[in-house]
Amino acid sequence: MRLAFFCSSLESGKDGVGDYTRRLAGELVRRGHPAVIVAANDRHVSQAAIEHQESEGCTIATLRLPVGMSWSGRANTAAPWIKSFKPDWASLQFVPYGFHSKGLCFGLGRWLPAVSPAAPWQVMFHELWLGLGQGAPLKDWLVGGLQRRLIRGLLRQLRPRVIQTQADAHQIVLAREHLSAAILPLFSNIPFVAGGDAWDNSLAPLLPEAAGGRPPARETLYLAGVLGAVHPEWQASRAVAALLPGLESTGKRLVLVFLGRNNVPPRTFQELRTELHGAADVVVVGEKVPSELSQLLQALDLGLATSPIQAIQKSGSAAAMLEHGLPLLVVRDDWRLRGPETPPHPANPRIFTLADFPVRPALPARIPGFPDFSALEGVASQFLASLVSAAPPSAAQLAPEPEPAPLANQLSSMK
Repeated sequence: MRLAFFCSSLESGKDGVGDYTRRLAGELVRRGHPAVIVAANDRHVSQAAIEHQESEGCTIATLRLPVGMSWSGRANTAAPWIKSFKPDWASLQFVPYGFHSKGLCFGLGRWLPAVSPAAPWQVMFHELWLGLGQGAPLKDWLVGGLQRRLIRGLLRQLRPRVIQTQADAHQIVLAREHLSAAILPLFSNIPFVAGGDAWDNSLAPLLPEAAGGRPPARETLYLAGVLGAVHPEWQASRAVAALLPGLESTGKRLVLVFLGRNNVPPRTFQELRTELHGAADVVVVGEKVPSELSQLLQALDLGLATSPIQAIQKSGSAAAMLEHGLPLLVVRDDWRLRGPETPPHPANPRIFTLADFPVRPALPARIPGFPDFSALEGVASQFLASLVSAAPPSAAQLAPEPEPAPLANQLSSMK
């Protein structure tokens, strides 16, 4: 089976949906199903470019189209490239603000069928429109209403055979539009990397020195990590208040560890240290490459999600912490889907809310050693099965194929 993926950007580490698409395409290529990716609205290139990007030892051919390029120019460039690849399926990895700065994807529904007119479509909704939550402001309702109409028009143009999303809340919203969407779970964009000692090499030097002039021993600490962007509604004090009673009997000290690009100014961390009144230490590690982040996650005891519980299924940082064996504490329940239907809490025994802590005899503990599952492999299998079910392929399409010959590397030959 040959697959052409379409997303907005493919700048590694700068676009979560692009990183997701690259990992999924790489897993499919490893299984013998050739795949290419088109970044249709890439803010990180100034001109159209063909690249061969790497994903965990696998090379994927990509075409990156810049924001400033006209949609007709993008079509003239992308259409012959896709035609030469001859995909059996086209997959749109959709997030509205990736394709337009205001989330208004005018023309996308005409452009995509023009670029890949023959292959049937699968659409993965990573985000929908604004104004889905209770108490949403009027501006979000107005903008969201226009976004909704544009997305409806996009689906009329594509007529996708498969629609998927990763969140129960999104599935409910699409059902209200009489659209049947299956759940395709989110996987982590941080691959598990075994080995290394992130405690000695990275974390211990950042901790305040103990009385003897050395960092405290690892066994005397309980490390709770926050990965990536910190939502402004998240309150660290609520997480600390939930954890401290369980730590009293252990004699361990709580340390909040902030990993990755967290969009928090340095003064805010100092304010947090003051607010905690010495109840916990605060360590800021900052941005690291995925392999280093994987080892840092393995050094923690607990993950702290800054998303609300009804949106936790679409949190890439939550997926990464869970896949690295960490239990996950979610302290926010301040976003609720508008309407009578209530999305169920995720059926994951390692996700905890504040309501779980008064009845727990002990703090949650990480799963030691290498995880006994791979979310990427499971999602790839589910993704392929959904395509086969929607349009049973021939035996030739199902059989693993050799890596295709390199595609043309000169854009001039496509014009």
